[in-house]
Amino acid sequence: MATSATVAHVCGDQAQDRSLIVGGEGALAYTVVSLQDGAALPAPESPAPAPVLDQKQCSYDPPALAARAGTELVLRNSDPLVHNVRAQAGTNRSVFNVAMPLEGMTLRRPLPAEPGTVQVRCDVHPWMRAVVRTFDHPYFTTTAPDGRFRLRVPEGPHTLVFWHERLPALTQAVTVRAGETVQIDQAFEVGALRQGPPGKEGPP
Repeated sequence: MATSATVAHVCGDQAQDRSLIVGGEGALAYTVVSLQDGAALPAPESPAPAPVLDQKQCSYDPPALAARAGTELVLRNSDPLVHNVRAQAGTNRSVFNVAMPLEGMTLRRPLPAEPGTVQVRCDVHPWMRAVVRTFDHPYFTTTAPDGRFRLRVPEGPHTLVFWHERLPALTQAVTVRAGETVQIDQAFEVGALRQGPPGKEGPP
């Protein structure tokens, strides 16, 4: 999609649709992976670092991330441009809306206390968007650009949930023994792919 003449010198004249990124060998990047039973499990000793959403070359990076509900999201502007970050949850309930006019600027803003999905957009550059999936437990991660992920979980049987906003959620059972690393492969059906994320043209 086209950007605008005022930002082309920084961001180019075309912006990539980052709502679906496929890496090498068809691996799906930025898929959120979590434990279905995470809220019933003891928390790990070391808390996860605060999630970071960067504004870089007129795109949000990463385009999808996972976070603990009620914690802070770190916002960063790496562009020499004015951006704003407008976050909404549920049926367009405002979470926050902040201007970030300076390159290198960093802010922290709280995420909703209830788990769910937060849509993030920039009103100045409407092609910029991201999604934050939040949880009431710490057992979640996001696949890397190469489609791989690592998630430390307590030993025992679990159900993994694979979530991508343009695909139906999938689950997979796994049993982990103490000290063991289990390799998981998950495939999505291409025919189940929705044409675009919320807020874009086309059917849901």
